[in-house]
Amino acid sequence: MQHVNVDHVILATSRLDAGLDAFARLTGVVPERGGVHPGRGTENALAGLDQGRYLEILAPVSPSGPASADLTPSSWALRMSDIAGAVARLRSAGFTADGPIPGSRRRPDGSVLHWETAAVSGPGLELAPFLIEWAAGTAHPSATSPAGCALERTDVTVPQPAALQRFFDTLGLGMKVGTGERRLHLVLACPKGRVEL
Repeated sequence: MQHVNVDHVILATSRLDAGLDAFARLTGVVPERGGVHPGRGTENALAGLDQGRYLEILAPVSPSGPASADLTPSSWALRMSDIAGAVARLRSAGFTADGPIPGSRRRPDGSVLHWETAAVSGPGLELAPFLIEWAAGTAHPSATSPAGCALERTDVTVPQPAALQRFFDTLGLGMKVGTGERRLHLVLACPKGRVEL
């Protein structure tokens, strides 16, 4: 699948420290802690990708259960220049869409990032990327995160691809959805070689 307009991809892990160590061992790139998401109970660490994209490792602030170093692709985001217009197009096409919803996060250096997000929901859309538009004046995380990896492929397969394919088509993106087990698959080119997640 093409990764046109991909803003970032999210890897879920149960413990941020363990996830950071695992990513560094796999790739040769050490992500930088990004901060805590207010009101969401999560914290992250970031690594820059090529072409203005980045990777986010996301973990609960107060984890429960056994520690794990698993890094599981859990969601992804498409960058929008007019998120309100994109939401209007989706709703006109019959999709249930929430947003745009403002968000923010304070970086360890004290600077604050601002954005708006929107998402669709419904049967067959569980792996639909959410939409994000960064506020004017906000430094994009790809420009401030440790670099070294490139996003070679972003593939998504679902048992019934019609709804997700229509989502991409409505946004005018040339992405093709595969048929199969529900899965978001990433291929990265990194200092230690090719990494598949």
